Amino acid sequence: MRERLESLLLVLAVGSAVAIGAKRVGVPYNVALVLMGLLLVVVDVLPNTPMDPEVILIAFLPVLVFEGALFADADSLRGASRPILALAVPGVLISLLGTAMVATLVLDLPFPAALLLGALLSITDTVSVLLAFRSVRVPHRLAAIMEGESLFNDGTALVLVVLASRVVASGTFDASDTFRALAMAMIGGAVLGLAFGAVGTALLRRTPDHLTAILASIVLVFATALLTERLHASPVIAVVVVGVVVGKAARRLLEPSRVLALEGFWETSGFALNVLLFLLVGMQIQADMLVREASSIGLALIALHAGRAVAVYGCFGALRALTGEVVPLRWQHVMLVGNIKGALSMAAVLSLPSDMPYRDRLVTIVFGVTFVTLVVQALPFARLLKFLGVAASSVDAGLDAAKATLIAARRGQAELDDLLAAGLLSRKEHAERRAAFQRRVIAAEGALQSPQGEAVRDHLTDVALLTAQKAAVLDAARRGLIAAETASAHANELDREMVKLPHEGGH
Repeated sequence: MRERLESLLLVLAVGSAVAIGAKRVGVPYNVALVLMGLLLVVVDVLPNTPMDPEVILIAFLPVLVFEGALFADADSLRGASRPILALAVPGVLISLLGTAMVATLVLDLPFPAALLLGALLSITDTVSVLLAFRSVRVPHRLAAIMEGESLFNDGTALVLVVLASRVVASGTFDASDTFRALAMAMIGGAVLGLAFGAVGTALLRRTPDHLTAILASIVLVFATALLTERLHASPVIAVVVVGVVVGKAARRLLEPSRVLALEGFWETSGFALNVLLFLLVGMQIQADMLVREASSIGLALIALHAGRAVAVYGCFGALRALTGEVVPLRWQHVMLVGNIKGALSMAAVLSLPSDMPYRDRLVTIVFGVTFVTLVVQALPFARLLKFLGVAASSVDAGLDAAKATLIAARRGQAELDDLLAAGLLSRKEHAERRAAFQRRVIAAEGALQSPQGEAVRDHLTDVALLTAQKAAVLDAARRGLIAAETASAHANELDREMVKLPHEGGH
């Protein structure tokens, strides 16, 4: 036990050093960790530490899922709910079936095993995508769709892995039973997530300080995951819903210092687990296996992207035909290329019973596909966003700083006015401090007077006006002033106008 713990701590220490170095040189840290893990095993510097799938699925996954959901913008997810659900439910099924059909033809796998491969490869890893989004600005709605899909996709995909593995083990497939089990797991996960989210909100409201708030959130996450699994629902979907509900409630109910502490804890926890996971991923991959099975891995990649292409273009085509909601074609290309695999696919395939037919070949293919997508797709993904014209034009850093200064200074002035009105600030101090803020405002506005700055201001104005209109319409529906259907239609129209806006800088 001691040796295992020491080995794990050593891996975490090495991973942390690699992640810090990768961030300094601007390389996606997950790709650097995978490559370093492979290198360390090849040169026999570190022992080949096994990746326990049970630990990942029970202990790591709830933390990673909750951390992602906690930071998600609930309003943005709701605004992009149709594309998200299209990808996370029918999209996953279509991708699975498309991948399975191609895999049956090119990999000579029986259809049940190909179905299982499709389910394993339908699990997404968006760490690479979100890292690219942080370095290259993309439209907010595109980021919301991809983030939302990743949050809900894993729950659907993991349920499908379990169902497909049963088909492989039994050799029989009952479509009605399978779809019934899938629906029950997903609906049950969502309902239980809402229930636990309400409990979590009540708990957070009653915590006396940030330490108890963090402790309550830890208990909430693992209680949700374990109890939901006991009830045969999807723990991933339940934890996602809890994260979104609790995140929104915390920002509304708790003081900023407590929210920052809560978010800081979960962000640090998620980063540490990702560091450990991606280094372990690299340590599981064997170089000779990649060479020996190169043809199978290449064919599996063809099957993977064929299935994903059918899912993305097909679902959004149907969405446009049925609802009129448009997802730009360039965004769809991004979602196809952003189909990157990660630790969760590897954990899922390792969790298959050791005596399951075709298990060894599935492990080899999933490991190989994970490695190739991380290195070949994730590494140049930020540059690909620019090539596809999805990334916003490179707004000058000075203009970005000017925007931040202007927003902060205006907010500071408004707060000073409130303090003066409440009698908590003298007129003299109010005038002095407001003048200091005004100097910042003048400097920032001066920076935004350039032609490029004018374009930035126009873009900000357009976005702010459309966002305000949408918020007003949705609020009116919540208050019963207009019908929900009317509000939804009007909000969709505003979303379409938002999509048509040029990127910042006029491109």
